[in-house]
Amino acid sequence: MTETTDDSTPSYAAYLQLDTLLGCQSPPDFGAGGVPRPLAHHDEMLFIVVHQVYELWFKQILHELTAARDLLGQPSAPVGESVPEVVIPQITGLLGRVNEILRLAHSQMSVIETMPSVHFLAFRDLLLPASGFQSTQFREFEILAGLKEEDRLASVGGAYRSMLSDDDLRRLDARRAEMSFREAVNDWLSRTPVEGVFPGFAAAYMDAHGQYGRDQAQSHGGSPNLSAGARREVEVRLSGQHADLERYLFGDDALPHAAFLFIASYREQPLLRWPYTLLEAVIELEERWRLFRFRHARMVERMIGFRVGTGGSSGVEYLDQTAMSYRVFGELLEGRSFLLSVERLPELPHPELLAFRGLDGGDTV
Repeated sequence: MTETTDDSTPSYAAYLQLDTLLGCQSPPDFGAGGVPRPLAHHDEMLFIVVHQVYELWFKQILHELTAARDLLGQPSAPVGESVPEVVIPQITGLLGRVNEILRLAHSQMSVIETMPSVHFLAFRDLLLPASGFQSTQFREFEILAGLKEEDRLASVGGAYRSMLSDDDLRRLDARRAEMSFREAVNDWLSRTPVEGVFPGFAAAYMDAHGQYGRDQAQSHGGSPNLSAGARREVEVRLSGQHADLERYLFGDDALPHAAFLFIASYREQPLLRWPYTLLEAVIELEERWRLFRFRHARMVERMIGFRVGTGGSSGVEYLDQTAMSYRVFGELLEGRSFLLSVERLPELPHPELLAFRGLDGGDTV
């Protein structure tokens, strides 16, 4: 006897709306008003399911990253004060979930690669002029993360907005009007009280880095493996790095840059452990996002070679360009270039300010 339930009774299928979800794998026949048509090839089902799964993961990423942005950029935090310390582990957990989804999205590319290229060609032309570039959720992810509009590449010789519907554009414009996650990270770092804990940190760090550069130049200068010209090139690079550090610490965005170097340098201090873990999760987000783009390009290259994309783009060439040039947290990665070993760091003038506080107000570990 088959068990049945009405709409008012909780069930697995009803809760997950499986009738709707599993009824979305029949492609529309656009030449017949969009009514469902039979699959043009057995593997067309795989193509549809894989991309629908990605869109579900993108929806979850937006859900988690929006929550992380809201916690990190909460307007209720008073000016001059950082985000409450108890919130940092929660934000880190949300980012960890996003990073795990991106790792999974990366590995799922191998599923679609089980489709022979000639099978894809059996129905590929039916997609024209549709393109994965029209994934509004992925564009939304880019905006929410903080990709700058001026850094975007033209995919088909023009603005990407021309490929989207009015509803999609309104959705993206709404996202663009909000604070991005990158802005929330920089705002949080800017409110880190570096000067209150280490007055003159930036200047002291510059001095320590200068000594590091001189020691490096001396070591390379005595290397028997380098020619005189190569030794001069090393000196020029080291001098250039020191000048880059000066711009990093005293130029645009000096506050978040100094905070990043401070947190990363003294990360073993108790009160800096969670902020450092959060920054590592942010850097991992950048890394996994770029790896996803690169893996996508390799999958496309394997499936269709260097064909023109279904939307008219240059295909693999465009995807490779985005994987190399689209960066949101590049400044944090740049800061890694200036980190020093522990024994070279300026000594903290008041390390007790970064210790945990006991119930009696005293320091504890």
